[in-house]
Order: sequence, then structure tokens, then C-alpha cells
Amino acid sequence: MKKIIFITFFFFHLNSAFSEILVFKNCTSEEYDFEKNEYSLDVEKGIMKREYIYTDETYERLRMNDARIEKENTSTKGIAKVDGEIISEISGYPAFYTQMIFDTFDKTIKIKSVLNNT
Repeated sequence: MKKIIFITFFFFHLNSAFSEILVFKNCTSEEYDFEKNEYSLDVEKGIMKREYIYTDETYERLRMNDARIEKENTSTKGIAKVDGEIISEISGYPAFYTQMIFDTFDKTIKIKSVLNNT
């Protein structure tokens, strides 16, 4: 009886210690080249962390249009899991915003862009 109680306690303790963390590494883009482009999604905490480093060519091209661009950066956003997809919080201006959708089934990242009627 003591073994069953101990095993049950041990199982429930370990079960709650695991969390769902997904990592998308070496993500590519048609428009930009990266030395590193990685998304870490902690579904339990509802946090997405993106770390990226542009290649020198991409960085110089982007820097010509916006002096605030950094060669490497880390950003954090909130996420929620809905029907097998992980959806990021909305970012952008009120008239135009983007949202990232991570499909856990086919392992793709989609960007949803919306232009509001304002």
C-alpha cells in the first residue's frame, strides 16, 4: 500500500513538472536572410520569445530605410493555443496589424495581416 501511494505521489509530481515548450529553429524568410532566427514558445506560460540575427547584407539593406534596426534582437509576446494552432498577440497600429500563427500539425509559421476599416 505504501508503494502505491508513493508511486502515485511521484507520478503526479513529475507529471506537473513537464511543460510544453516548442522551438522553431532556423526559420527562413523569402525577403530576409538570417544567421539565426528562432522562436521558443512556452504554451503553459503563454509566452513566445523570438531571437534573431540578420546577415550583414540584410542588415545593411534594412538599415538604409530605418536607422533603428538592430542586427540582433530578442522580443517577447503573449500567445494562446486554439484548435492545434498557437496564435500570437496582435502587434502593429490600429489600422493595420499582424499576428503570427504557429501550426503544430504541419510545423509552419503563418503571418496574418489585417487592414481595418478605419
